[in-house]
Amino acid sequence: MRAESSILTKPNDGVCGQGTPSFSVILCVHRTNPWLAMAIDSVLQQTDSHFEFLIAANACSDDFWSELQTLTSHDSRVRLFRSSIGQLTFNLNLLADQAQGDYLVRMDADDVSEPQRLQCLRRALARDFVDSPVDILGSAAMLIDGNGNILGQMNFPETTEEIRRALKSRTVFCHPAVAIRRAFLIQMRGYLGGFASEDSDLWIRAASAGARMENLPEVLLRYRVHDQQSIATKSGYAEMAGHWLRELILHPGLYTLHGFCVALLKALSRRFLPGVRGYKSRMRND
Repeated sequence: MRAESSILTKPNDGVCGQGTPSFSVILCVHRTNPWLAMAIDSVLQQTDSHFEFLIAANACSDDFWSELQTLTSHDSRVRLFRSSIGQLTFNLNLLADQAQGDYLVRMDADDVSEPQRLQCLRRALARDFVDSPVDILGSAAMLIDGNGNILGQMNFPETTEEIRRALKSRTVFCHPAVAIRRAFLIQMRGYLGGFASEDSDLWIRAASAGARMENLPEVLLRYRVHDQQSIATKSGYAEMAGHWLRELILHPGLYTLHGFCVALLKALSRRFLPGVRGYKSRMRND
């Protein structure tokens, strides 16, 4: 592993105040794509500039490692890591371990953070979650295609109770749009499950642990839908059924039985499910 160091700074201006949390933006990538520079720039050009940006290049070529260094060498907030293990779960845990921020802000290599994303997150955390810190904070996300055209919008349940109720039957967070309290993730022993469902596994375990989970209604991320991404895969649905079976065995009850049955049905009927395409025609007023 190789890293480039930087100093994490906390904001001290009048907007944020002294009690606000620090942020570590984390991104994992293993090869180049047409949108990588845009994704990185969308983080570096945030209106709230007080953060560190950790990028893990996993199982990548030497050429791509050089490209990544070129893309980020101008900004001291960036810390680069290189690992030989081409697994997202491992590399997310690597960055979580190395991060210095109070919250881990997820980002993917083909998406776009809205310019005010960190500013909105910081204001929400300072306004609503001072006495009882939120463990996972997400937001709505705009769906875009490879050319940046808007396809639709993903809206999610907003309160902890709404998220817990919906978790057994639908997606409750857009993973690259969440901020996770680092101490909570460490308490949960990091990301654990699967090659394609590490996020859903974390949400399920978080709900079982009584975590505080919220979603902001604002759109803070543009989530790109394209042919190169792996989403709604057969292995992902199979892993989800496995996660819920584990919970059913550990915590038997109607809630976990419902979650397992829905996940199993989805795994068996995956070819008929719309996946992310189901959001394309669902705009904000659906």
